Amino acid sequence: MMMTMTSSNMPLAPKKCFFLVLALLLSIVLNPTFCSATTSTQATNNDFETDDLWSQCNCPSSTTTKNNQNHAKMAYLISVHNRRTIHDGAHLLKSLIETSAPGNTAVILIHVDHRVGIANPATVAKNETLKNQFLYHESPLKRYVDACLQNSCVRSGNHHENNHPHKTSDDNNSVLLEVHSHFAPLWGEWSMNEPTLWAMEYLLYHPQLHRNTNKLRLGSSTTSSENPPSWDTFINLSGDTLPIISAQRISQLFNPINGPLGNTNFVTSNSCATGLIPTSIFEFPKGTMKRSHYFQHGIPKKLSYVDTLSGEWKSNVETPIYFGSQWMALTHEFVEYVIRSMSHPNGLGSVLKETLVDTEVQMTDESFFATLLMNSPFKDTIPKLNSEDKSLVNYPSMQSLRYERMDENTPNAWDKWTSSNSLYDIPPKFKSVTDGEGPAKPWGPYFLGIYDLGDIKDSGALFIRKVSWSVDENLVRMLPVVLSEREEEGMLLEWDVLPDIRWPKNGVNVKKPWVWRSQEE
Repeated sequence: MMMTMTSSNMPLAPKKCFFLVLALLLSIVLNPTFCSATTSTQATNNDFETDDLWSQCNCPSSTTTKNNQNHAKMAYLISVHNRRTIHDGAHLLKSLIETSAPGNTAVILIHVDHRVGIANPATVAKNETLKNQFLYHESPLKRYVDACLQNSCVRSGNHHENNHPHKTSDDNNSVLLEVHSHFAPLWGEWSMNEPTLWAMEYLLYHPQLHRNTNKLRLGSSTTSSENPPSWDTFINLSGDTLPIISAQRISQLFNPINGPLGNTNFVTSNSCATGLIPTSIFEFPKGTMKRSHYFQHGIPKKLSYVDTLSGEWKSNVETPIYFGSQWMALTHEFVEYVIRSMSHPNGLGSVLKETLVDTEVQMTDESFFATLLMNSPFKDTIPKLNSEDKSLVNYPSMQSLRYERMDENTPNAWDKWTSSNSLYDIPPKFKSVTDGEGPAKPWGPYFLGIYDLGDIKDSGALFIRKVSWSVDENLVRMLPVVLSEREEEGMLLEWDVLPDIRWPKNGVNVKKPWVWRSQEE
């Protein structure tokens, strides 16, 4: 028998519960803040990988900063080379644009590996040899770039694309955004440097970025107060990178006037034996790869070259090789020096390039910029470290510019590493969503996931690499951290609010989930 019960004959306790639930529901409906936050979270979760996420580009709010003089003007290069990094690059670009404040981010350049290209599939013969040359055209990254170029806060460097009356080439608060595909870098060869050098030349010579490029070509600096640069700090990033903190916060830290990272050239990260400063090959014991490889090829050498700053000829100068990284954060002045020394046939950059190429040494992507910096007049602009714990003097909470999980030099570089396999057990379907890309190779860098948050938190790094939507969406959802007003008032840092999640001490592999039907079969 079924009994129907009205509110008048309900027992006392259920009746109280009924009114409590009703009151709670009414409070939710009448509280716009609660509803807005809930709806936003649900939309983010549901639309995480939908076309709608990439069809809308949100301009930064003009109320997020009161004084642009307290910020550096940032220039970024994003390099992508396959389907996965092109998709990951969409998340990176969205983070840099939408967590910035007006004027913080001056330029974002995107270089697409020529092997995957930016060609339109309608113009490319669809055969097996050309199947990947229009990956960018069909990607979320292109949809998001196109959406951003329709907004007033983003402009193209191509004059024929500036067809919006509200977009002007001298708009200091808009982001100049361009995509190019010029090079197909190969690991360990000179070509690894070419996208970065292309970006540097673009930043120095593009007419929308510098009004007087003739001075630069003749060797005079354009960074005087009479002709201030249109950007202050250049950072190059791989597509599978994410900022831990907002682009606005990064801009504050690199402020050349009073920012703790301003006027500093970072050409390495904590994966080097000496941490945040470049590592000379003489600091590696004899017989180790990173020392013996160069000596076997007759390097280091005594080089003769022109000092492009003073015009002085330098003869037979000891030029040791330094190790760093191809991912860097550089000052405007040093970028000018790099391009000058590459443009002059006897500049240090040209002579060093010729030496590395002629001797066919490997890993020039890791060593060229670090070696050029440490043998130049800018060698004193590397980070100043505390002698006790090797932390930054100006910003001791940062142990790493970019957090990577590497075994090559951690805990040391003397032919010992912690493991030869990634802790994440990458499922076979990973190859199908990345056009055949396999898991990380021994030594790393390894893919990062939620279990790495504890180490990321400890590092105080500004960026993490290698993080991918196709490996662990959860980490991509969490970053970058944008503090609320209450958290800022409480003097919290972004790293403080990251959850302290770590790998179990006994070790664990993240396996594929149990699929009952397939297992039974």
